[in-house]
Amino acid sequence: MKETAGTTEALERLRDAEMTPGICYVCPWTCPTEVYTRKGEIVYVRGNTRASTKGSRCVKGEASHVLAKDDNRLKHPMRRVGPSRFERITWDEALTQIARKLTGIKATYGPEAVAYLWHVDPNSVFAQLFLTECYGTPNYYGHTSACEQDRRLAALTVLGHVFPVHDYENAKFIMLLGINMLGANQNLFESRGLLAAVAKGARLVVVDPAFTATAEKASEWIPIAPGTDGALLFAMAHVIVQDKLYDEAFCRQWTHGFDEFCRHVVARGYTPEWAAGITDVPADKIRRLAREFATTRPAMLETFKGLGNYANGLDASRVVYILDALTGQVDGPGNLILKDWAPLQPPLTIPEARKTKPGKPPLHVAMGYPLAPDLPTQLLPKAILEGTPYPVKALFFQCTNPVMSEPNTALYRKAVQALELSVAIDTYFSETAAECEFVLPEASFYERAEIRQSLAMPPEAIICVPALAAYHEARPVYDIVRGLAEKMGYGDLFRWNSWEEWGRRIIKDLPTDLDTLKKTGFWSGELTYHKYTRTGFATPTGKIELMSEAFAKHGYNALPEYRDRQVIPDEAYPFQLINSKFEMHCNLTTQNNPILLRIRGENWAELNTSDAARLGIRDGDRIEVASPQAAVTIKAKVRAGIRPGVVCVRHGHGFGHWQGIAKGRGTHINPILGTNVNPISGGIGYNECKVRIRKVSG
Repeated sequence: MKETAGTTEALERLRDAEMTPGICYVCPWTCPTEVYTRKGEIVYVRGNTRASTKGSRCVKGEASHVLAKDDNRLKHPMRRVGPSRFERITWDEALTQIARKLTGIKATYGPEAVAYLWHVDPNSVFAQLFLTECYGTPNYYGHTSACEQDRRLAALTVLGHVFPVHDYENAKFIMLLGINMLGANQNLFESRGLLAAVAKGARLVVVDPAFTATAEKASEWIPIAPGTDGALLFAMAHVIVQDKLYDEAFCRQWTHGFDEFCRHVVARGYTPEWAAGITDVPADKIRRLAREFATTRPAMLETFKGLGNYANGLDASRVVYILDALTGQVDGPGNLILKDWAPLQPPLTIPEARKTKPGKPPLHVAMGYPLAPDLPTQLLPKAILEGTPYPVKALFFQCTNPVMSEPNTALYRKAVQALELSVAIDTYFSETAAECEFVLPEASFYERAEIRQSLAMPPEAIICVPALAAYHEARPVYDIVRGLAEKMGYGDLFRWNSWEEWGRRIIKDLPTDLDTLKKTGFWSGELTYHKYTRTGFATPTGKIELMSEAFAKHGYNALPEYRDRQVIPDEAYPFQLINSKFEMHCNLTTQNNPILLRIRGENWAELNTSDAARLGIRDGDRIEVASPQAAVTIKAKVRAGIRPGVVCVRHGHGFGHWQGIAKGRGTHINPILGTNVNPISGGIGYNECKVRIRKVSG
């Protein structure tokens, strides 16, 4: 084969380079990679083609090599000495002072006054073990309430599974509501499967107020009225029940509450005609969609963040999975897959005699959210500022930036400033870090070891081997926690000669060894279907719960019901604000990446051509978007592919970043959002916002 100049150059880059398996952590989908280095420099990174993800890497991952030597990264531990003023300190000073404050807070308020918030790093399990079992706080939480909290609780209570994945490639009918698979480009391996299904003739229906990148590839786009997806779904259920299009044998054997749910949708009058007046989707179209879905095999309905961005999104998400169950379309080829997990173990074990039991319930339970799969983080400022439901005096923020990413940012900033101890652990100096007392530099995913679950369909473990020495004084979380444990009398439990020591503990139940894993980058088990026939479902009844026992136990309606969203546009604020993500950006990690900023250097607000003409707004004009909370200015993008009366802001969770090369680019939209929380899941209603618009300049 004749070599091109580009091929020759690529081969030359790889000459004598060492390969180490890695995991891309630009976003939470953790694609396995192969990292090639020479003399302490990255020369090439590619996806691991042998893993189940088949080498998939998105543009964010392709540009991530910049992270390794980015001069904007945090280099040293720092302590805040005044507004926007920090001094460099040593690791010993930082850990000594943090340990002293933790000891004092525990003595005064109890261990529950400390909470740990993290985003994507599985090494946070070391912090979990130390804080929850040694220190004694139950308050170790992720970022799910700002992401797919409603989807997760729906999946847990209906299907008994924390995170179903998708066999798109084998499906013949796919209906997606509030999920833009081809837009955010996160789990790109699934996006490939979706495109393959479409190429083979699968029918793809996208339900979204905006004409998304996924809608562009769809057989049909349904520009539904914002926040009304639940009405559409209930009406589809009504059609399937009335026309007896359900899989009765499956429902009788594998579902709980089948008869009750069927009577419920009929008695409530959830007809297509009822839904048409709410959704702006014609009744005959709703009937057709229901029948197409119910009579096509294999098929799936799915959602993600979009439905959960409204206060009524939880029950709507429940009905997504109930419809899959009614038609018997669960955990088979072309369906939602109730993924098996690799048998990974904790990296260390805390003896019972050394554990500290908390005296108070976890914060989410004390807040009145017993079913919440994660902390309702929008309510955290109340706990900090008012001591309700009990005092929170210390927070750790690892790879998370709520002062930017949460709504009502002014309130969140005030809350962080009121803490007695605040610690940011991150690769970059964030808005949250700017308000913290201590800022600790975390090693990037090129510089640390990790072993975690893959999010691909089969049970699969993936490994990240450090490819580079740590950047300046940056440390991986496991070393930060080890240092803190030493200061607080638990050092003997957090000692190891190398990361391989705890790595072997994690994989001890895998049918492979660490040396092999370090060469291949992954272990993958067999993908099996219909696992429930052997194990049942991990719900209280062992069946798919159309009528939830968990909901009933806590005094909620066991059957889902339709409610309108909380915030409705009016004469003063006539537009519904919705949000979507960029495929080129993900949170703080990408904000200072010069490659990604060249591709997408700012965000914008999309509005319909008819709305723009009425307001005298042209494409590229700057407009003011004002809510009852606050106002911001942003660039306008005028297009037909957005419902009239809707404004869609592309934000990527962070445009308008205040430092580095991203400073001043685009607009941070979250300050105009109020506090809206789902009353059961605790998920954040990012789309519960009404706004008015006016042109500012051309």
